[in-house]
Amino acid sequence: MTCFAAVDLGGQSGRVVLGRVHRDRLRYREVHRFANVPLEVSTGDGTRWHWDTGTLWEQTLDGLAAAVRAAAALGDRLAGIGVDSWGVDYGLVSAAGDLIGPATHHRSASADLVTEADALVSSAEAWARTGIEKAPMNTSRRLAADARAGRLAPGVTALLTPDLFTCWLTGARGAERTIASTTELLDVRTGDWALDLAVRWGIDPAVLPPVVPAGSDAGVTLPHVTARLGADAPVPVYRVASHDTASAIAAATSNAGRDGVVSCGSWALAGCIAAEPALGEQARSAGYTNEAAADGRTLLLRNLSGLWLLESCLSAWIPDGSARVSSHDRSARRAELLAAAAALPAGGAVVDAGDPALRAPGDMPARLAALTGRDLSPAQTVRCILDSLAAAFATALSVAADLTGVAMERVHLVGGGSRVTALARSTARATGLPVVAGPAEATSIGNLMVQAVAAGAFDSLDSARAATDHGTAAPALEEP
Repeated sequence: MTCFAAVDLGGQSGRVVLGRVHRDRLRYREVHRFANVPLEVSTGDGTRWHWDTGTLWEQTLDGLAAAVRAAAALGDRLAGIGVDSWGVDYGLVSAAGDLIGPATHHRSASADLVTEADALVSSAEAWARTGIEKAPMNTSRRLAADARAGRLAPGVTALLTPDLFTCWLTGARGAERTIASTTELLDVRTGDWALDLAVRWGIDPAVLPPVVPAGSDAGVTLPHVTARLGADAPVPVYRVASHDTASAIAAATSNAGRDGVVSCGSWALAGCIAAEPALGEQARSAGYTNEAAADGRTLLLRNLSGLWLLESCLSAWIPDGSARVSSHDRSARRAELLAAAAALPAGGAVVDAGDPALRAPGDMPARLAALTGRDLSPAQTVRCILDSLAAAFATALSVAADLTGVAMERVHLVGGGSRVTALARSTARATGLPVVAGPAEATSIGNLMVQAVAAGAFDSLDSARAATDHGTAAPALEEP
């Protein structure tokens, strides 16, 4: 058995990708894609967003069933399933595995959560232990709020999004280390929960499942899941590098320091692989995080707003732009605006793409216009977004090089942003470095690579990376 299915849940969409190891090559193709549209819920203090977890789960099962059929058409069967997603968000599940209430969206987290948590554990102390930038969206801050609200009853487990889906696939509860490292609850030195911090935040340690490394065997699909997928036998499930950024960077490079990395989807993260965490004041004040890499090293990264800025503008410009029915209009309008923006000269308006004010829902075109102090057309707004992201990437990479003491030689731009040629060219201009654009599906590839190594098809991530056919990944882009 040489086929593997990667479930990649992104902030705007999800996909299931089938990978096959054949003649010492890893090839892949998408077999199912679906929208990820959050639910807006009105409350007494405003609108809150929740993930439509039930729909995401059903679409995941549909995609995995398609992967089973695609493998059978090749005369094969699935040798593994792995799930990855964005960081920090979680579901509270009962002893029976049922979701208790909706899974809240990180963009709805209130700024008050930082102040309330800081009163119990200072941000400086939390940083020294976890290496994670303080933010309202952090799992730690929101679990502390759940504890104060009485939602963490005995028997309840907090499962991060990919761990939740792995639990529903297999019944096993755990916290894969790369996704756990996004929570501000993982000790960056020991790689295990900082339970004393959790207790001081009011979080019962029993809520946190055991931490396990990427590549761990989570078991096999439950009988009802196996039947739903149409598989003729239970399918092994692996805990991949389930933070999507960790999977994407694993697919791109293993070169510490000398390769800058930018993973750009709804969120963007820019930095490098580091041999050791950077826990000094320079890293903290510059807003860096120290997250776990697929191979156990550290991802030294700065969080930026990413293509969320563009998608938010499209929602404002297109009537009912966030609805599923308008996906064709939305794609056409996006392509039109990107082409118009690329035709504009560089050197226009630029904002700080790391500004927390750009992370919350709202009227993004108006917000960008206010930050620039200019009346921007839609094309100028898109150009502002592209140039602002490129400038932020350049700054983040430069500071990361200072922190590691290793000069960077090139930049890997992966994720959906790698498809935007104007963004790659702006990044090359801003950094002064060659930019390798793609693969766009780096996260799915990294997911498949970890599974293939865990199943014994390759002896290391390096050998899996060398054996991977990247298909239509763009060649290196270089601009003087």
